[in-house]
Amino acid sequence: MKFKNFFNTGLALVCLSLVYSCSKDDQGTPENTEGYNTKVSITDAPIDNANVQAAFITISDVNVNGKSIEGFQKTTVNISSLQNGNSELLGNLELESGTTSEITLVLDNESDASGEAPGNYILTADGEKKALVATSGIIEITDNVDIQAVENNEIVLDFDLRKAIVEGEGTGDYKFVSATELGNSIRSVNSLETGIITGSVSNMNSSDAETMVAFVYKKGTYTVSESGSENNVGFSNAVSSSSVNKASGDFELHFIEEGEYELHFASFSDTNSNGSKELEGMLDASSATAIDLQEISVEANAEITVEVVLAGLLSL
Repeated sequence: MKFKNFFNTGLALVCLSLVYSCSKDDQGTPENTEGYNTKVSITDAPIDNANVQAAFITISDVNVNGKSIEGFQKTTVNISSLQNGNSELLGNLELESGTTSEITLVLDNESDASGEAPGNYILTADGEKKALVATSGIIEITDNVDIQAVENNEIVLDFDLRKAIVEGEGTGDYKFVSATELGNSIRSVNSLETGIITGSVSNMNSSDAETMVAFVYKKGTYTVSESGSENNVGFSNAVSSSSVNKASGDFELHFIEEGEYELHFASFSDTNSNGSKELEGMLDASSATAIDLQEISVEANAEITVEVVLAGLLSL
């Protein structure tokens, strides 16, 4: 009898459960809104200008998918110091897995984190502050990022100062490029999906370059017209770049998403003694190993090392 009563009671509970479930289905099944902890960091590629000691930007807000970083306070970052894999943590967000819909940076043009003007500026070699003029303080980054269903996602915002800043010809003033170009000058990637390209260059004395730069492109996207474009922003389609150490010949390219890439090397020198380094030309570079410089395969969480031999400037 006790077993029968238990069975009847259990059956009644099952029926009630089914009724409740059907009622919920009628209202629509709620989406999974579980959030995953996601860091937001910032890094940079180098700017080649002998007159520039450092570049500072002041960030007042970071917004991903309509959410601002929790507890974020206005911060001024020496963006030019964050190279060769160095990055600065801006904060954390809880984000659902999937692809981000929008990433926005808000800059303060008026004052830095200490309340001093200007908010964004170049520090010249002689210690003078030069305001970085921007047409808009809002940077809408065009890249989307895949957020994985794990707790160690990291959105890395990779500035490219070479693309983001131009110097007024003959004026000594600096400004950000147009709002559209500025958004395109910042890559956003999930560090979980990136690898590293490191390398060493030999026969450096085959070029009299004051500065040598390694540019990485997605395979098949480099053209000879890359040396200059609107606003004189050269190599605008490069994924990233790295200055080659003059003493050691070493270079590092970080936060490179999985895929096929090619490497190109350029020579820069201050040919007219104005403090800015002009492009002398592209360098004749080949691989000293079986790795083809025009077909470099990058995998997530892996490092690939290339050995490069120079043979001077390519003929124009």
